Amino acid sequence: MAKLNHNGKLSLQFQIRKERTRLTACFQQPPLKASRELYIDDDQKATVYIMESSGGMVAGDRNEYDIHLQERTSVCLIQQSALKIYPSMDGLSSTQYINIKLDEGARLEWRPEVIIPFENAIFRGETIVQMKQNAELLWGEIISPGREKRGECFTYDELKTGFQIWKEGECLVYDTLRFLPKNVQLRQIGMLERSLYIGSLFFISHEAEHMNHREMNEQLLHSETIKSSVTKIDDKGLMFRWLSSDLWLLKEQMEKVWDQLSKKEFVNEDKGEIK
Repeated sequence: MAKLNHNGKLSLQFQIRKERTRLTACFQQPPLKASRELYIDDDQKATVYIMESSGGMVAGDRNEYDIHLQERTSVCLIQQSALKIYPSMDGLSSTQYINIKLDEGARLEWRPEVIIPFENAIFRGETIVQMKQNAELLWGEIISPGREKRGECFTYDELKTGFQIWKEGECLVYDTLRFLPKNVQLRQIGMLERSLYIGSLFFISHEAEHMNHREMNEQLLHSETIKSSVTKIDDKGLMFRWLSSDLWLLKEQMEKVWDQLSKKEFVNEDKGEIK
C-alpha cells in the first residue's frame, strides 16, 4: 500500500482593524492549522498558535507557510509543540518552507521551538523573510541532536536549515546549517564538541543601533554546559547563538533574552546599562 504523504499549507494575513491587529485571512490545509488570534499580554499584539496535527513529518511530507503582516500590525506566532522528523526509509526528505512578508511598521515574533530529527531522518527547511525599512523581527529556533533520552544523538541522515532576511532588497542575514552526522563527527574539536543543542535568535530592528552587543555578550551565561555569543548585524540587528548540552538550560537562557528583546529592555550603547 502506498504511503500517504502530507502537503500542509498555512497562509495567514494580518491587518489593523479598529486599531487592533486582526487575522483577516487564513487558509489551512491539514496537517497545518492556526488558532484564532488571542490578546494575552498586549491589546495591540495578536498571538496565534500554529499546530501540526499529524504529530510529525514523515519522508516526503512538505509543509508551506505564507505569512503576511500588513502595515503597523504586531503578531506573535507560537508553535504548539516541537517539530518531530520521522525516519526516512526511502531516501525522501521532509521539507518545510516558510515565507514571511513584513510591511512598513509591522512587527513579528516567532517563538523558538525544537526541531527533533529521529534516527535516519532527512530534513530540509528554508525560511525567507522580506521586510520593509521600519519593520521588526524577533525569530527563534532550536535544533536538537535527536531523541537524546533514547540514546539517539546525531543518528539522523541529514539536517539542513536555511534562513534569509532581506530588508528593502538588501540581504541582512544568510545563515545555513547543514549536518551529515554519518559523514562528519559532530562531537569533535572545532565542531559541536560536547554540545548537543543549537539555539538561534535573530532580532532585526532600528533599535539595534543603540544596543551594546559587547555588554550583552558579557551578560550571557557561559559555563561547561552552555556557550553563548551575540553578533551585531550592521547596526540593523543582532544574532544570538547558543551551544548547549542541556535543553532546559538553553530554553531558560533563550527565554530570558527573548523577554528582554520583546519588551525592548536592551543595553544602551552609550550608558552600558539595561534600559
